[in-house]
Amino acid sequence: MELYQLRTFAMVADERNLTRASKRLHTSQPAVSAHIKALEDELGVSLFIRTPKGMVLTADGVKLREHAGSVLSTVAEMEREAGQMRGVLSGTLRIGINAEPEMLQVAELFAEMRTQHPDLHLHLLQAMTGEVLNKLEADELDAGFMYGKVESERIFFTELRQLEIVVAGARHLQGQLDAASAPELGKYPWIITPEDCPFHTISSRFFRRHGLEPQHAALIDDESIIRVMVGNGVGLSLLLRQEAMAGTPEKQLAIWDKEELRLQLSIGCLQRRREEPMLQTLFSILSRIWQPS
Repeated sequence: MELYQLRTFAMVADERNLTRASKRLHTSQPAVSAHIKALEDELGVSLFIRTPKGMVLTADGVKLREHAGSVLSTVAEMEREAGQMRGVLSGTLRIGINAEPEMLQVAELFAEMRTQHPDLHLHLLQAMTGEVLNKLEADELDAGFMYGKVESERIFFTELRQLEIVVAGARHLQGQLDAASAPELGKYPWIITPEDCPFHTISSRFFRRHGLEPQHAALIDDESIIRVMVGNGVGLSLLLRQEAMAGTPEKQLAIWDKEELRLQLSIGCLQRRREEPMLQTLFSILSRIWQPS
């Protein structure tokens, strides 16, 4: 049994598709099939059922996927420790991003990592703040960007910035929003976010503070989609100021900002992993990138 066979098995199990798995492994689909066949022959069990919808783990495959994950994690840890002995950081950091990469200054992070730690690779995974916390707990992420206050004692986090939040509307509403008081915003329909989203917490407090019970035009959990819907006049919503003002003047949204609203942006990981060199390096670089100019 070879490590490359276990890596192929784990990748196919995760992707449930030979084509996608072969692309991520940077090899051919026949090679992936051959690796799986060789592993099945050696173990004497079938690992997958091939269906029109993709590769589905058998009951034996589900059990053995856990063992394969344990072996691969041990090997990765051994490689990391060997790298530390050589004074070199190596491996892959899985980072959850909860907003557009430009907003999170991901390009700057990649540039710093490439210069200082070329053997340390970043794997970015899109996830809302609630998902980031869950995926950290499930060991599906090593670290993640998140909005709002972190309540879990199992999560270690470093605040990067207090971001400015505004009420945003379609561009043609700018005159009306300029003249509106906070209570008058209740006459407009609103696009809201799910309850586990920090934006929902801020909007709920804003509504209660001003006695608003606005009509809910839509429930959306993706910031980029919310921006499009706001721009199309579906309703008002809370957005980061820089998101509301993104693009050319013609594409910028109308803004109501008569009340200061702030949202914390942090980078976090599990408390028990905070001393790991890769994570310490990540936190240090991000703190430097996000330090006040």
